Amino acid sequence: MRKSHPIDCYSIKPSNKMTKWLLPFVILTLLSCSPRPCASVTIFDYANGLADFVVGAAGFVAKSLVYLSQQVRDTTPSQNQEYDFVIVGAGTAGATLAARLTEKPNVTVLLIEAGGYEQLIMDIPVLAILVMLNPLTNWGYKTERSNEYCLGMRDRRCLLPVGKVMGGSSSVNFMLATRGNENNYNKWARLSGDETWSYDKVLPYFKKLENFGVDLADYEDEYHGFDGPIKIVNPAFRSRMADAFVEAGSELGLPPRDYNGPVQQGMHYTQTNEDNGERVSSNRAYLIPAKGRANLHVSMNSHACKVLIDPESKLAQGLEFSKRSLLGFRRRIRVKARNEVILSAGALGTPKILMLSGVGPAEHLRQHGLPVLRDAPVGKNLIDHVTFAGMTLLVDEGAGLSAGDFLNSSNHQAADYFNARRTGPFTVDSGIENMGFVDIDQPTSTDTEPDVEISFGGLQLGYAYFFHVPFRITQEHWNDYFSHNRGKQGCLIWPTLLQPKSRGEILLSSEDPFDPPKILPNYMSHADDRRRLIKAVRLSQALANTESMKNYGSELYDRPVPGCEHHRWDSDGYWECAIRTYTISYWHFGGTCKMGKDDDPEAVLTSKLLVKGIRNLRVVDGSIMPTVPSAHTNLPILMIAEKMADVIKKDWNLD
Repeated sequence: MRKSHPIDCYSIKPSNKMTKWLLPFVILTLLSCSPRPCASVTIFDYANGLADFVVGAAGFVAKSLVYLSQQVRDTTPSQNQEYDFVIVGAGTAGATLAARLTEKPNVTVLLIEAGGYEQLIMDIPVLAILVMLNPLTNWGYKTERSNEYCLGMRDRRCLLPVGKVMGGSSSVNFMLATRGNENNYNKWARLSGDETWSYDKVLPYFKKLENFGVDLADYEDEYHGFDGPIKIVNPAFRSRMADAFVEAGSELGLPPRDYNGPVQQGMHYTQTNEDNGERVSSNRAYLIPAKGRANLHVSMNSHACKVLIDPESKLAQGLEFSKRSLLGFRRRIRVKARNEVILSAGALGTPKILMLSGVGPAEHLRQHGLPVLRDAPVGKNLIDHVTFAGMTLLVDEGAGLSAGDFLNSSNHQAADYFNARRTGPFTVDSGIENMGFVDIDQPTSTDTEPDVEISFGGLQLGYAYFFHVPFRITQEHWNDYFSHNRGKQGCLIWPTLLQPKSRGEILLSSEDPFDPPKILPNYMSHADDRRRLIKAVRLSQALANTESMKNYGSELYDRPVPGCEHHRWDSDGYWECAIRTYTISYWHFGGTCKMGKDDDPEAVLTSKLLVKGIRNLRVVDGSIMPTVPSAHTNLPILMIAEKMADVIKKDWNLD
């Protein structure tokens, strides 16, 4: 048989058009190739494997159409139509809240969502990172330009992806299921003056929402639920480096545990919200099962403009929003709320809507010609988990995720996934396989609050051309730093600050509700944040240098970060410069409408999440957090919504 030429996968550079329309297929092609596997794949083998893949993909498309038919239908309210509750945002919190409230058949709910349907291709775990680039499912927020952080990103602005789709950010995130630490919630109880926010009181809601199916950790039944709507599992595939990371943690006195159990600290395998290798969003878990309820109304492609508040009585009476038709035309619609308007637009969206409605810092509202109905610190106290994305661990070929085998006809990993088996590396959430949690000043402590996470994945950013694009890393930095590892087997090892002391803010760009907010996170403005992130880099180095890692040839990439060459390599000054250059957000926003005690001047909300000074207006989303938990925030926000559904039912005698 005539020998064919190997397929050159690294010459692929997607155009803007390809990026927008063919993104999943571009990334599948990129993932399918590494120098060694591709060199041994003939055109015949490639065609054979691709044919199997196409058959599976056709079945996946058919299932996608079925999935669309299962979702709640889009409706358009009539002008001034009344509902008991109007909820803004069908995301993690809003979808959960709407589903729980409409369990009562005599309660009518209108759920407003700026985006459209969740697509099944969004629910392939390995493709999660790509959803950030889709303007149809993402708000596309960015930080304001800075000279202190995001220095290696285009325009020195970091991407802040937030879901604009049914399920919100739960439909576009990395699916990493973490609750946080009991000390986080006990702190909430102290700051709010409300013991119902303590860990013992919120634990039943964490248990209520989950269907726990983890098999890579010993767990205690009393900490978990097994009948809830959110399936939580370990991914069905892991690389050898994932095992090595866990073993490395044990070498350093940080053994694996069930980090959603009594002890969070240690180096672990990820727990994810997946079922049969597919994402479990709040849309899938809560809204789809509620599809047949006559009292649940959902208006998609509907952009919230402002809450309608009576200026005399300070009573929230309804909502004004703009609905886009299939032809692209928009019209303003006003709806009324008999009981409450509930904002669940997220920690970046909710403060914007409040300010447009006349609730916010008085002077800032006046600058934009907006009425001041309530002078309140809306948009202040912005908290986010900041990550350093510049660490790469090079390892032996085949030790990490075997990206080059995805379309190899000898294993048919892509075909197996799309042929409904839902196995293999496609089940790994954007390549993230492990997480570790530590108190960086007391790394082996199990009693204190973890303030650092170490994320570990079996692919590194320099592996293929496309990988840097979602993070807005500039072409110059790709060429000078990351591209030298093109095609090399490696792992990312990202230190993340979980308890930052720096605080940012959200501001209005204008009085136009369609303009994005100004987002100033002020990353690392507090000196202790910089100190702890540098210590987290040192911990990452220690993990890389363990015997468990060295068994797979681990070697930290030591090329100087462009712009930091004037610092001595491996000095604290060098790492601070590097962190400021390759800063990324982990997209865990909170605090911008924080709850607090009645006498707390920095609190926007009561402990029942009612807006102070405004009647019948409540906030239920991540903005309510007085501090961000030591966790990826999806599960904590689901817990908040589950808890508040019960509170609202009790407040309005709906039980």
